[in-house]
Amino acid sequence: MSRAMNYGVDVGRKLLKFSTGGPGLNRLLRQVRMVEFSPSRCVVELTVGEEHANPHGTLHGGYSSLLLDGVTTLAVIGNGRGVPGVSVDMNISFLKSAKIGDDIRVVAECIKSGKSMVFATMEIRLVENGKLIATGSHIKHVEADNSLLIPELWKETAV
Repeated sequence: MSRAMNYGVDVGRKLLKFSTGGPGLNRLLRQVRMVEFSPSRCVVELTVGEEHANPHGTLHGGYSSLLLDGVTTLAVIGNGRGVPGVSVDMNISFLKSAKIGDDIRVVAECIKSGKSMVFATMEIRLVENGKLIATGSHIKHVEADNSLLIPELWKETAV
């Protein structure tokens, strides 16, 4: 069962707050700022801090991978095709570094939805000049019934 959603930054912020509210690893995404949330697309920004950096003072690859997982999952939720489940495959390529203090923009999009798999891509760019920092792809398993996903949110956003 698929439900249509009213999209917008406010809905994206609610989903982000819900997904980062627990004690798990996603709590490390609490500092990202929702910029855009629309069908199959999620855009967030982050100022790279010391807590996101490696010993060289640049964005840590592990944190970039967390951005890949978390932000593409929000795009999958926006796709409305099902409840996001486990990751089947994630790939990331690092092309340039971002330093502590740099603002980065993460753009995630669902590019294909099947019966039980959703395919998403991600780019991380510097806000200042648009230079590409990293690209990634993510395949997620989804459950068919998204009515189980954040029921109170669906009530607020269902068309």
